[in-house]
Amino acid sequence: MPRKARIHFVSLHSSLVNLPISIYGPLLERNIRPQNLAVHLAVVPSNSTTTRKEAYVGWTGMASASSLAQFNVSEPTEKGLETVEIDPQYSQSLGLAQGDIVEIGLLHDMAFAKSVATEPLTSDDWEIIVIHASHVESTLLSQVRVAKVGQEIDVWVLGRTRVRLKIVSLDPQAKNNVLLLSTNTEVSISPKLHPNRRPHAKKTTVNGGSASSENSVPKPILKQPFQILRVLPAHILPKPLNSHSGSEVMGYVSASTLVRIIPATRDMAKQRTCHKASVKRLEPPVDPEISTTRAVETAPEPKVLNPGEKNQQSEESSESIYIGEIDELINGHIVFPSLPAGVEHWDLIKIIADSSAQSLTISGDNNTETLTPHQEPAEFLAGVSDILKRCIDFCVRKTAIHSTKISVRGVSSLLLTGRAGVGKTSIVKAVARALQENSKTYTYTHYVDVAPYANKPVPVIKSLFKYWLETAIWHKPSILVLDNLHEILGAESEQNDSFRTRHITELFLSMFSSSARSASINCRGLILLATAPSPAALHPLINTAHIFEEVVNVTPPNKNARRDILSKIVHDRLVRAKDLAQAPDAPINFTYLATQTEGYSATDLQDLVSRAVHQVTMRLASENKDPVLTMVDFETARADFVPLSLRDIKLEKSDVSWADIGGLHETRRILRETLEWPTKYGPIFAQSPLRLRSGLLLFGYPGCGKTLLASAVAKECGLNFIGIKGPEILNKYIGASEKTVRDIFERASSAKPCVLFFDEFDSIAPKRGHDSTGVTDRVVNQMLTQMDGAEGLDGVYVLAATSRPDLIDSALLRPGRLDKSLLCNMPDVGERKDILQAVSRKVSLAASVDLDEVARATEGFSGADLQALIYNAHLEVVNAAIVSSPLEKKDAVKVNERSIRYTAIGGPSKATRSKAEESALQRKLQQIQSASRPKQERTGGQANSVAHKQEITQDHIRRVLRTTKPSVSLEERRRLDNIYHTFMFDRGDVPSAPSNPVGIGNRSTLM
Repeated sequence: MPRKARIHFVSLHSSLVNLPISIYGPLLERNIRPQNLAVHLAVVPSNSTTTRKEAYVGWTGMASASSLAQFNVSEPTEKGLETVEIDPQYSQSLGLAQGDIVEIGLLHDMAFAKSVATEPLTSDDWEIIVIHASHVESTLLSQVRVAKVGQEIDVWVLGRTRVRLKIVSLDPQAKNNVLLLSTNTEVSISPKLHPNRRPHAKKTTVNGGSASSENSVPKPILKQPFQILRVLPAHILPKPLNSHSGSEVMGYVSASTLVRIIPATRDMAKQRTCHKASVKRLEPPVDPEISTTRAVETAPEPKVLNPGEKNQQSEESSESIYIGEIDELINGHIVFPSLPAGVEHWDLIKIIADSSAQSLTISGDNNTETLTPHQEPAEFLAGVSDILKRCIDFCVRKTAIHSTKISVRGVSSLLLTGRAGVGKTSIVKAVARALQENSKTYTYTHYVDVAPYANKPVPVIKSLFKYWLETAIWHKPSILVLDNLHEILGAESEQNDSFRTRHITELFLSMFSSSARSASINCRGLILLATAPSPAALHPLINTAHIFEEVVNVTPPNKNARRDILSKIVHDRLVRAKDLAQAPDAPINFTYLATQTEGYSATDLQDLVSRAVHQVTMRLASENKDPVLTMVDFETARADFVPLSLRDIKLEKSDVSWADIGGLHETRRILRETLEWPTKYGPIFAQSPLRLRSGLLLFGYPGCGKTLLASAVAKECGLNFIGIKGPEILNKYIGASEKTVRDIFERASSAKPCVLFFDEFDSIAPKRGHDSTGVTDRVVNQMLTQMDGAEGLDGVYVLAATSRPDLIDSALLRPGRLDKSLLCNMPDVGERKDILQAVSRKVSLAASVDLDEVARATEGFSGADLQALIYNAHLEVVNAAIVSSPLEKKDAVKVNERSIRYTAIGGPSKATRSKAEESALQRKLQQIQSASRPKQERTGGQANSVAHKQEITQDHIRRVLRTTKPSVSLEERRRLDNIYHTFMFDRGDVPSAPSNPVGIGNRSTLM
């Protein structure tokens, strides 16, 4: 049943109305757009003899502000009626008066008009349209949304001048002769001249948001057909064009496009005939920065008006061309072997046939020659074929879906993520290039690096958003690339102005998102490609609005991709540098280099090759040889090179190798299988359907080599190593500890492949519920999320060490987190001998020392105890050597410690040096003095030192052994034996308590 309301006049300056609040509320809840709604107003007759009046208008999208004020009305029949607000001048043209009661009907499923023919009501209206054609074009759809044959529509120019138009006809025909207007609707305005003026007129056409004017007279020539075509570059065609040798400008279109331009060719057989036409370039959107710069640099000039003279500047400049037919082109496009003056590739031009001119016939091969346009070679990208295919398929699929729709609200978007240097920019450019050359799409690419605009004022950024969007829509189908989007739409942080970032993000969503209420632009044929380090680097509103339909993550190249990238970069360098070459007898082993550059991005590999070439240049400075690039140059360049992903990340460096660890053979084997083999034999493990282990727990007695094993992993497994101690994580403030855990895993992910080592793991992740402060409970929850929760691990291995595995939360010990637990047991006799041999490599051990005897005498000693035993024996030797040192050697030492007198030449005459500077200078002088001595003196001193070399004997070890005891007592060892046995064979949430607990360790948790 229609709802009644009263007409109320409000100066809206449009042909739209504000609806009552009772109607506005349900429309808002159902998310009905004003562009898809028509409002039917029917005046309620006061008596049966009154003629019924009706009108079809559009909705502003707003509610009537005066409807609530209408409840206090004296007449009882009108009490409680709401109001519908309308412009008073437009209301009078519709025959509606203030206070009229109307019935409101809402029409939802109306069709859109393809073309609307109108005429001005007066000649003054026509003159205003001619003067302000561009403004009428840009504001028409914001003032008029419904057209009915015979009904008047009003358009306000610059908000002051009213222009009245009458609807003459609609295409297609519709019920009640009412249709909606859209950006694809062509609105034609017929001229209406003043009776006293010459019969020259202009016909203005508004076609999908673009306007043009053409000189005409009120004859059939006024309806001369024209076409809006897009200019394609010739190099993207599958076949080369034939260039005409004459002076005429040639253009080629498809057969169906030629018929629309020149209908007379419909019945002609295909022939080499070109028809004359005029071409006019349509002006694209203007870059706000360029227009602002011109306004600042160009001084205003006075305008001289000459009444009575023709305004030649308003006429559009055109150029004559000849149009031919080509098969390898889709409709709506034109290709020029040589561009007309003022026309660029991807421009929109208007083609008007010149039927009075003669055609140009091209016959034979004398007048044509094959034209091969210059085309830049495609950039080589290795290891990203799957990503390229996924992005291209997304764009082609969306373009095909858009082609089946009349209107698309919101931009179809794809986000490309990855750390710095992985090649996001190169990938999006490659995708845009592939779509540009694809005959199914022929997309225009508008690339923008938004980083330079990050600090621009908000109004400037808003105008840039509008310009980027309008430019892409103007050249559609098109790809809009917004590189480094996080620089302008970054996540909120304490250091940045969160209000400004949120404001800019809301402006972006209001233009690009389909959920924005104000989104009225038809984004059909527009695809958005954006890059950012991760979705979390963007503002949370971006993720909430779901503007990106697909997110593609770019990972660093694998071994094969790195090999191909290195080979390509080196080949390009050798091509550019003619004198540089590879050694013919020792070519560069790119497979080996790919193995040694794990975790490197494409940018890192480019820098590595540049450093290797620099090493060749440095070597040529000292050697008079031909420049040859060798593996030695790459090894030297890689020695101190830090990849981009590892900069500002503190990594652990270790000198411990497997040879420095005695015993623990089984533990070492499992460590190598878990950490070293997947990296060393990546292709083999990639084919395995099983999930690989990513976490290990080392538990065992104190001093049995848990931390030493982790140090050896850092050097031997070829992985980056980050060591974490318990106190570094725990913080009493809520959220601080969890943030530290997230930052640690982000560091490890940036440095992958990486080993993350947690020492004393029981202090970081004890059982939940046993901490009075709740800090460790939150740390455990965060670690569960990071290790195998919502995020999981990729290229990061977790290695934890503890002597009390029973105190660790059981959830961390389940498969998927710390997959396997390795016991570092007390060494037996054979392992103790291995440990003694490994430790004694760093000291001088006499040949008479019997390590078997020492191993049997050290029952209950841990690896740390055995190391302390050898080091204490070495100190015994040093102390004995000092006591027995001859007196003359002590005097020689004193003589060497005497200062050397010197004279400074040059520099400040009275330079005052600190004691440290003076000592450093004396050491340099002593080195110079020692080097100037005869060789015999130096070698003689070395011979004496070798002859008197001190060694550890069996007696030294026995003396130290008498005063050394195991660090783990027998009672403590029994208690730990029980704990480890329960942990390995009878694991539960609460381990069984050992019988007769003695001394420390009575508590089973940290409470």
